[in-house]
Amino acid sequence: MRYTLPTLVAASLLASPVVAQDHYGQIFGGASFLQDPNFEGVVTPPGGIQSVGTDFDTRFSIGGAVGKSLPSLNFGQFRVRGEVELSYNTGDVGSVFFSGNGPAAETNVAGDISTTRLFGNLIADLPTGGAFTPYAGIGLGIASTDTAIVYGNGVTLNDRSENLSAQLILGGAYALSDNLSLTGDMRYVRDFGVDVPRFNGAGGLTGVVSDDVSSVNLNVGLRFGF
Repeated sequence: MRYTLPTLVAASLLASPVVAQDHYGQIFGGASFLQDPNFEGVVTPPGGIQSVGTDFDTRFSIGGAVGKSLPSLNFGQFRVRGEVELSYNTGDVGSVFFSGNGPAAETNVAGDISTTRLFGNLIADLPTGGAFTPYAGIGLGIASTDTAIVYGNGVTLNDRSENLSAQLILGGAYALSDNLSLTGDMRYVRDFGVDVPRFNGAGGLTGVVSDDVSSVNLNVGLRFGF
């Protein structure tokens, strides 16, 4: 049987005795900067390996998590916690460049890429003795990516796919009270091997293009103990 990090973290949370001050919930949201994927694959016509380059505008990310401290994983001064996160981010396409049509930007561009992710995160807090606590973490999970891009004479990249996803987290929390903290962090998220079929204006399949899809999300939020 295969286990993913979200499964293992969830099992740890459920199996641990309930200690109120060790458990928490979190909500967050902010700006999402999609890192302009360059989809590549065999496209006919014109034939051969072609690329569909993209530029995306800044949009938003939102999410929430539940977690608990994992004292058995503490090391040095770091205090480790595990959490299960559900999050969503989106980006509107601003420009498209199809190599089969030369270097100029395509016309009639519209659409977006939207992704929902389920992560299991391990996060290490570094207590400072004051109200501010920096933290860093990693996450592994599953992404459901909805690509809907249109350009030119009705050419579309249109599909939903499920892929492995990973993230790096760097941020800090400021304690407002014993059970409430203001958080701010940067999350670099990467979805691996997103495949998207390409259709011509008449709806005919012309090929499948793929790339890893990455974003940098800058979030603020609230974390509350229970």
